[in-house]
Amino acid sequence: MSKEGSLSLDRQGRIIRFSQRLEDMLGYDAEDVLGREFTSLAPSGMEDVFLSILDGAEGQSGTPPKKAAFLCKGGTVAEFYLLTHPLRDRSGEIYSYLLALSVRKTAMPAFLSDEFRRMFKFSNDAVSVTDRDGSIIDVNQAFQETYGYERHEVLGRNPRVLKSSHSTKALYEKMWKDILDPAVGYWRGEIINLAKDGREVPVLLSINAIKDARGDIKCFLGIAFNMTRQKELDKLRKMYIDHIIHDIRGPLTSITVNAELLLMLPALSDTVKRKLKVISSSALKIGSMTSDILDYSRAENASVMLRKERVSVAEAICEAAMPFEGAGKLLLFMGEPSVGPAFEGMEVFADSDKLKRVIYNLLSNAFKHAATKVEVAAEVVPAGLSLSVSNDGKGISSEQAERIFEAFYQTEDGVKTGGAGLGLSIVKSFVEAHGGRVWVRAGEENGVTFGFLIPSEPAAL
Repeated sequence: MSKEGSLSLDRQGRIIRFSQRLEDMLGYDAEDVLGREFTSLAPSGMEDVFLSILDGAEGQSGTPPKKAAFLCKGGTVAEFYLLTHPLRDRSGEIYSYLLALSVRKTAMPAFLSDEFRRMFKFSNDAVSVTDRDGSIIDVNQAFQETYGYERHEVLGRNPRVLKSSHSTKALYEKMWKDILDPAVGYWRGEIINLAKDGREVPVLLSINAIKDARGDIKCFLGIAFNMTRQKELDKLRKMYIDHIIHDIRGPLTSITVNAELLLMLPALSDTVKRKLKVISSSALKIGSMTSDILDYSRAENASVMLRKERVSVAEAICEAAMPFEGAGKLLLFMGEPSVGPAFEGMEVFADSDKLKRVIYNLLSNAFKHAATKVEVAAEVVPAGLSLSVSNDGKGISSEQAERIFEAFYQTEDGVKTGGAGLGLSIVKSFVEAHGGRVWVRAGEENGVTFGFLIPSEPAAL
């Protein structure tokens, strides 16, 4: 038999929540008692004792454990230690009572302490407390404002009342696996909940298992930070970046085209030609940086759209490598000067443009840091397509390797070569959008190899 259980009453003393453990202790099903007076659980002639328990709790933050007799479903009477705690709103008015029954004389749960109640009441985040059976014990004012529910509408209900179509079974399995794991005890992540009026509310949610001194779970505490405003600002920022990039590209194209046209004029001095080439090269570099910023913005906002199809790996490599022909450094493809038979028949189910951009970015990074040679290698393994790009440059340290795929991160040598520091971050975003992963093999003296693995076949439905 369960040793502890709990129930909640409304302001008038009617039962609005009856825990599963209390069902085991008293023999009632929750449906038998919900909506009934608390005094219906009192043995005959002891109704006034139950009323005095509630009256005695009104002027306090909670009563200490005291013995009380309860009427079980079969007509038998059982004694338990009873803790009574009034729940108050910001004005101090009682809106509910929380009662905990136990065969042991236990202290008031920590989540009902005066300090906790003050933080709970005035927190700007939506806070909810659920019992071990998953029924809501209490919510604060911010919870009501965030989701549009009155407190009495959610007390006794499961938090699934907030579940949206975005929350998958796998998400909940992972969530509760972490929460119930003694070595973890909590879960934290972004989730989209559903308000009473059907609005989607993006929140940063943390759920913690609250334990007693013996390590037993007493309840669960959920704290949700409303991210609606942040998401709106992110959307506006993305739109702003899109407009700025669009406005920059027009003049850049004009500069590049006119510089190329001027270079075609006869009788130009070497100095003029050199200056025009600098103008053209600088415009192309800025154009590349604006593309990086735009791609990063879209990836950061989870708006990477993939148009997957069967893609020839050889063709993707050839197109991505074309701008590096005549770059002054040796480019090899699995030891050969061109994409040869070793790549024949290799295919991957991917977005062709994104795959080419990934390979291009890896090649661009390699050529910036190579001493004399860059090499591309690829193979189809059981997990998918594995492709790597190596260079024989200075290399990077293991500490640098840990951060190399972060947005805007650049090594000291990387800063000298220019760029926005987004190329490798975009590689990571595009590869992960395909369900793959990126990696780096660092060596301070022997160059560096960057690679990725993406599934060769479409995901099974």
